[in-house]
Amino acid sequence: MVGATTAAAGLLVLVGVASSGGHAFNTLPTQTALPPLADGLLSGVFVAGAVGAALVTWRRHGGPLAGWIVGTGALVAAQALAVTLLALQLPPPREPVAFTLLLGTALLGMVCVVTPLLRLGRFEHVVDDSFVIGVGMGITAAGFLVLQFPMSQTPRPAMLALAGVLAATHVVTAGLVLRQRGLPPTARGLIVATVAVVSSSLAVRWSGLSGSEWELLASLSRAGIGAAWFGFTWTCLQRHADEDDRRFEAMNSVLVSTTRDQRERMHELRSTMAGLVSGSALLDNADVPPEARERLWRSVRSELDRMERLLAGKEQPATDIHLDDALNRILDLQRLKGRRVELHSDGGVVRGRYDALAEVVNILVDNAVTHGGSDTSLVEVVTRDEQTVDIRVTDFGRGIAEDQRTRIFEWGGRASEAPGEGIGLHLAKRLMTEDGGSLELDEATEGTGSSFVISLPAARRSSENDLTVGGSHGRHVTL
Repeated sequence: MVGATTAAAGLLVLVGVASSGGHAFNTLPTQTALPPLADGLLSGVFVAGAVGAALVTWRRHGGPLAGWIVGTGALVAAQALAVTLLALQLPPPREPVAFTLLLGTALLGMVCVVTPLLRLGRFEHVVDDSFVIGVGMGITAAGFLVLQFPMSQTPRPAMLALAGVLAATHVVTAGLVLRQRGLPPTARGLIVATVAVVSSSLAVRWSGLSGSEWELLASLSRAGIGAAWFGFTWTCLQRHADEDDRRFEAMNSVLVSTTRDQRERMHELRSTMAGLVSGSALLDNADVPPEARERLWRSVRSELDRMERLLAGKEQPATDIHLDDALNRILDLQRLKGRRVELHSDGGVVRGRYDALAEVVNILVDNAVTHGGSDTSLVEVVTRDEQTVDIRVTDFGRGIAEDQRTRIFEWGGRASEAPGEGIGLHLAKRLMTEDGGSLELDEATEGTGSSFVISLPAARRSSENDLTVGGSHGRHVTL
């Protein structure tokens, strides 16, 4: 739509300019005259467009031969410009030497244009929007240029030959470009129409029909094709701008995602390091009994393994997790940080990733201290039914304000005065969702504190091998 509007506006401008400068197309019996300013400006616009498109394409594709090929449109315009400037210096009546010089210049230009295009098949990658625009504007510029130089009333055969060389340059150029695959139908149609309009203008101009209705029709046709190239150029620019916007958004999305991933990892690492430091210090204490030391070492080793996987970016597979053993290892490190955590477990077994469960429990217990102001938490495991096991983590702190409850799981969702970055609960909920479970705030909790419920799928039970064998139903652990 925008391209069509641009083309229509361009058509009105070009028709107005062509009408105001129409006397430039009058034949001159014996004298010459400079072309009017309006026609010179139009020629300059299309020459500049051809050169600009060539430079854009050259910057994309580079290389000596590729650079010669991508300059096709500029070379076509240069051929017409050279012939026109020479014709202005050699006004009618022209001597044979003048005709020879004009014809030689046109032939040299044709060789410079066609020679590199013969190898275009090896450089199909250069045939993009900017290359096509350059070719189209170059031929259009030629149409405005070569029609401006002075001629006698009756064109001589040498002038007709000159017109034939110029027209042949445009036809051969278009033919070689149209042979390339992947050229959009709109571009193909515009190139064909441009060659047809410029060639017919040359025929009208140099066949003695100047001043007739045919010349008016040719002028309007040139204005129309020029406007069409303006519209096509604008459409291509708009499309590339949209593509650049989409690429920028995609890159920004990747950057944001990468940044979030890095921040989440740092969040996990900080929490893990605090427990490891405390655990390592306690291992150096000679007063710790051997049994407690062995249990502490298992917890520290488990956290070290988890940290190694986290740093390596390794995705841990889902396994059957015996919650008695897993939660004791996780909570032992919390207790080493000075937290008082009580565990009530019915010996449930869930299907999930130990790393994810450890991170979520650590987040909830850490949040109880950081945001709730309480170093006391209660962890309860209840097998809801054959499909689901719930792990409830309750603290006895200040609780969560009503106006914050709807956004605590959002990225960065925290009160302005609250410490931290608002990452933990968002990460925790995502991890549980990835394991086929959930994490929810129990808003029905009465009194002080807050309560979160982790729900995970129960491990499948086999009639021949009950996965819960070894579990201690009703086990009550308090430290």
